[in-house]
Amino acid sequence: MTDITAEIITAFRTAYPGFADDTKYPDSIVEQALCNADAETGGRGWGIYGSDCRNFKQRGMFLYAAHWLAVTYPTGSGSSSGGAVFPVSGKSVGDESINYAVPTIAPGSGDAWFYGSQWGELFLQLRRRAGMGARAV
Repeated sequence: MTDITAEIITAFRTAYPGFADDTKYPDSIVEQALCNADAETGGRGWGIYGSDCRNFKQRGMFLYAAHWLAVTYPTGSGSSSGGAVFPVSGKSVGDESINYAVPTIAPGSGDAWFYGSQWGELFLQLRRRAGMGARAV
């Protein structure tokens, strides 16, 4: 496990400037996102965290944290969506209408949540690579 230090939080904010505003995204919230991200990238295929921007574990952690923040706090820590963001579809009959979320992948796969942001989709690409086996370092 990686200790989430002030340097890691700063590196994340530098790499993802959309989360640089520490009023909207306080350090405690970013730290929580990075802690969750560390747990999600804990397998052997991810390697160990390094401060180099090419480090596979760092890339996975930062993508997961950016996705978690974007989906959980879409406009900052003052509001929470509480779930994934999907395209919305609707149907109207007479004066009745209904709107519903349309997942972009099959329900039950467990990955639908990741399609709520661009970072989640990129994280899925890295996660597939992490499971492929040996990688030259």
